[in-house]
Amino acid sequence: MRKRWTCPAMLLALLFLLTGCLFRSPDELYRRPAKSPGYDQLTAAIQAIRAELELEYSTTCEDAVIVSGDNTASIQLQDLDGDDVRETALVFLRVPGVEKAMKIILFSQSGEDEEYKVSGLVEGDGSAIYSVDYADLNGMGFRELVVSWQISTGVYQLGAYTLDELETEKLPDSSAVQPHQGRDSVRATEMLLTGFSAASGSSSRYARGYTLVDIDQDTRKEIAVARLDSAGVTSEVEIYGWRDGAFISLDRVGLSAGAVSLNRMRDNYLSGEITTPAVYVTCTLDDGNRATDVLAYMPKEGERHRVLVNLALDPDTGVSRNVLPASMDIGLTNVNDDMALELPKPRALPVYGEKDPTRGSNFWLIDWGQYTGSGEYRQVMTTYHNSADGWYLIIPDTWIDHLTISRNDTLSGQRQVDFSLWHGEEEPPETFLSIYQLTGSNRTIRAASGGRFILREEGETIYAARLYDISWDCGLTQETLPAAFQLIQTSWYN
Repeated sequence: MRKRWTCPAMLLALLFLLTGCLFRSPDELYRRPAKSPGYDQLTAAIQAIRAELELEYSTTCEDAVIVSGDNTASIQLQDLDGDDVRETALVFLRVPGVEKAMKIILFSQSGEDEEYKVSGLVEGDGSAIYSVDYADLNGMGFRELVVSWQISTGVYQLGAYTLDELETEKLPDSSAVQPHQGRDSVRATEMLLTGFSAASGSSSRYARGYTLVDIDQDTRKEIAVARLDSAGVTSEVEIYGWRDGAFISLDRVGLSAGAVSLNRMRDNYLSGEITTPAVYVTCTLDDGNRATDVLAYMPKEGERHRVLVNLALDPDTGVSRNVLPASMDIGLTNVNDDMALELPKPRALPVYGEKDPTRGSNFWLIDWGQYTGSGEYRQVMTTYHNSADGWYLIIPDTWIDHLTISRNDTLSGQRQVDFSLWHGEEEPPETFLSIYQLTGSNRTIRAASGGRFILREEGETIYAARLYDISWDCGLTQETLPAAFQLIQTSWYN
């Protein structure tokens, strides 16, 4: 018996020793983590620059607000030279009431004592910074700063700034930028300053009116800038990039006629074996519906060079072929898990008892399609999206043109959607599938009653289904239906 307990006892003792908890006092356990190397030096350098600015302008220096994007902290550590070491600290300040009130100050460590010294300065107008990004725009190996300045509500400017022309060995020795001297020696070179449009009421990174993408595949990032015309006549996207030693406008293309405001703008790819970058721009039209334009560089007929084209534009109407009703809350997504986004195209379902079966329909199927590297549109799959209940169902091809949908929410804690076989206007449809969203304390009992089976459980919600025995074979079984049932991802709408 003693031998049987020897090994477990030793293992238990070893686990206690490995934790180290037996040998540390309560004060040690609750002590704050040690400051990282250079923290005190950086703090002192920031305090010095704030003091210099406040002395020069006789006002209080504030932390600048960064409204959106992936980089919103007022102090950021970045790797600008691509050596996988975040050696540059950026501080974002605002000096109220002065010209070029927004100050982005870059600090780098130098010398044996690794003291932080000012190594760059970017200045801009505005009340806040809308967003900031870092990318290699000129192919020199160093990342530039791409900053969108919020001038006022709804008014923005986009600037691109490079530090490549600064000579590090000639930077001032002081840890602060001295008033009226030395400032030019650390000021970044402005490569671009232009206006752009942004989506109102949203801080999503896809809501801003520009995106960084290597759209011409020359290994350097370009900046695609959207400008929306309130009259819906001249809305366009312009591409800026590096060519012949300068950062210039490379090309531009019009958006859908009637596009008056921006919803989302993001870079992604076209489908196909060859990876082709593309920019997807979703705008609200003057009639309230939403159109998505797809922009990419494509070969120009009869010429060797490529040009920026709008693949989604219908040449007859001047509007994208991909338009969603204003009432439909669904966006682009990668529904088939490849590299390229799919665009939704609604298909109205008939309603039994209506003189015009599709007039005023509240139920739609979504045909998802992609644009290929050759510029063609191809359909990927069809789904029914239930945004209210947070799920969607992949629709078999055999259901299309033979389906009608209805819902029943009369029971508390149960939301029911019925899929029925459409027999035309003269004969009632036959229900062959019901999907339920069940909540409440008795949801488990209800999920197993009346021939139902569970599709998925999420927290305090159960999704269940029931298949009905009718003469028509829907092609799905209790075993195969769960694979066709999916939850809607929140990120699709952001």
